[in-house]
Amino acid sequence: MPLRRDLLPPAILLALAVLVPAIALVPELSIGRYDLNDNVAHFAIIERMAQTIETGGNPIDFWVPEWTFGYPVPRTYQLLPYGLVVGLYFALAKSLPLLTVFLWTKYLAIVTIPLSFFAAARWLGLSNTTAAIAAVFSPLLATNGLYGLEISSFLWAGGGLYTQAVAVHFLLAAIGVGYGALRTGRHLTLAGLLIGLLLLSHFVYGYFGALTLVLFYLINPARRFVRLAWIGGVSFLISVFEIIPVITDGATLNRSRWEPVWKWDSFGAQQVLEWLATGALLDFGRWPILTLFAFLGAAIAAWNARDRRDTPERTILIAAVFWILFFFGRPVWGPLMLLLGATSDLHIHRAIGPVQVFLVLLAASGAAAIWAAVAKRTHPALPALAAALLLAPMIQERNVAVENNRAWGVRNLAANQAAQPDIDHVFQIANAVGGRAYAGLGANWGVQFKVGDVPVYARLGRAHIPALSYLYHAMPLTSDLMVRFDERNLAHYRLFNIRTVIAPPHIAPQLPRFLLPGTASGTLHVLQAPGGGYFDSIDIPAAVPLTRDNFYPINDRWLQSEWVGRRQHLWIELPSPAPPGMPRLTPESALPPLPAPAPPPGEITGEKETAGRWESTLNATRAGFVLLKMSWHQNWRASVDGQPVPIAMVSPGFPAVAVPAGTHQVAFQYQPDNSRYWVLAIGWLLAAAAFFLERRAFPR
Repeated sequence: MPLRRDLLPPAILLALAVLVPAIALVPELSIGRYDLNDNVAHFAIIERMAQTIETGGNPIDFWVPEWTFGYPVPRTYQLLPYGLVVGLYFALAKSLPLLTVFLWTKYLAIVTIPLSFFAAARWLGLSNTTAAIAAVFSPLLATNGLYGLEISSFLWAGGGLYTQAVAVHFLLAAIGVGYGALRTGRHLTLAGLLIGLLLLSHFVYGYFGALTLVLFYLINPARRFVRLAWIGGVSFLISVFEIIPVITDGATLNRSRWEPVWKWDSFGAQQVLEWLATGALLDFGRWPILTLFAFLGAAIAAWNARDRRDTPERTILIAAVFWILFFFGRPVWGPLMLLLGATSDLHIHRAIGPVQVFLVLLAASGAAAIWAAVAKRTHPALPALAAALLLAPMIQERNVAVENNRAWGVRNLAANQAAQPDIDHVFQIANAVGGRAYAGLGANWGVQFKVGDVPVYARLGRAHIPALSYLYHAMPLTSDLMVRFDERNLAHYRLFNIRTVIAPPHIAPQLPRFLLPGTASGTLHVLQAPGGGYFDSIDIPAAVPLTRDNFYPINDRWLQSEWVGRRQHLWIELPSPAPPGMPRLTPESALPPLPAPAPPPGEITGEKETAGRWESTLNATRAGFVLLKMSWHQNWRASVDGQPVPIAMVSPGFPAVAVPAGTHQVAFQYQPDNSRYWVLAIGWLLAAAAFFLERRAFPR
């Protein structure tokens, strides 16, 4: 069947919107093998998930030891983008390396965003031409690192926002399908499924998608609340298995003090309006062409909305205004944000995403109006020529950014490949020694200690060597304390079980003399550190009641005190109360002076780790406690001589158990919550049933 003539221009535009970025971004498939952004953590967790499946573990709840003293990241983090890669890997019978599958998945997620913009625009009721223009505009977005939908957010040299790249597709689909479902009562279950999958792809974007559909309902309540409720119910069934752990673990989920305040609160009205007026939300660093189109589209939509008719353009305009106001954030709205469900843990700054979605749709509407007006009065080729001239500066600016990304990535790829033998040698040493490694922090010389342009600590994470490094995630309460590690304090090496230090030539001689020099390979100098092991014998002379909000100050005071070197810890009454009679401090208390030094209650004579189970032998001369140098979590299970025992949280947020005098076998194991399988299965079965019940509940 031949293509209709009026569909030819939109088809050409859509093809160009996909093919041009697809060709330009081919280098991502190679340079992405040595990442320097959040993709370091994304891929390391993907590898852990695949390994967990191969060993018969729980792929939705497993321990990730690489950063922040370990944490079960998949338990409270969006899993679908990881599961997508791992699922494809096994579906292909492991015929391709897992890294190749990841790079291709990420690449396709980026270059097909224009297709999702086109589909969303059509579902919203916009014309083929408008939808195709939206597709063309989407890869041309540019901001100054605002974590939006611009290509730079996803590239090797950008933010590494892989999960967001996947979530964008579900956000656009949920907005488009949800709009039609609320209007017509059709495809309600599909809309709920999309919101649920969006939540599983990116919690914050899931919130944005759900709130957008609530806004669509409020714009026209005549669409009936029951439709909105049906969508919400299905989305809850799809995602409840991931929502429950976020709620149950909420008291011990960290809200990192090291995150810039603007990430939590956003930027305020003055800054956002300035960016909007100058074009920095869509056109940073170039002529604000997209922004002018968006203003034109808004003006046309406002003019046509005088009769209050329910049109797609009117809905898009209202949504754009709403999300710009929302993007003002807490500096303007303060506690009122809670009325919209925006808790203090929500990264309000990510609202740049829906802001850009609706501004792009407005810009496409404005450009389409000009296209139609010019085409009526002139030769049909003139609009295409005008469009090419207007797009040229944007394409040129984006091309420069992409070319810089390619050139930088190629140089880095060559440098890392050349240094690979040295890295392999040094990392073999670190693996053989065991414990954690230290190659500097993100706040000291570590950020400049690089192979090519990738910090060495990033390579440690990718090699699955537990390390004190950069905060690739900050979920456990121990995260913020990790960066307070003092590399000149002997006690800190023991507390954190740092047994290998990797440093550049100019730093190694400046490090403390208790670090014994080892081998050197290229620019990587290895020093032996007195980590001691993952277990320790300790005393707990006092307790302190804490919440996650006041956890940091007293633990930081403890970390910088003599208590650490004396192996004296605080019992933290956050998950469980201290034993009766134990002295208690207030969160604001200064640490009391310690009595005269005394030997620790016992000695750890052996330890081993197999399949996520840490075991040790303790010879105790008196009653005391055994500490495991991992982040505390409620799913830790411990035994002494094979008998289950309760676990305490002790400073700096590690688990510990009481042990009497004598020789004992002490074991800790992270126990995944396998009940989540049942919650997932029941939720998805009920959601599947909703597909069949929808026709009866909402007869056509």
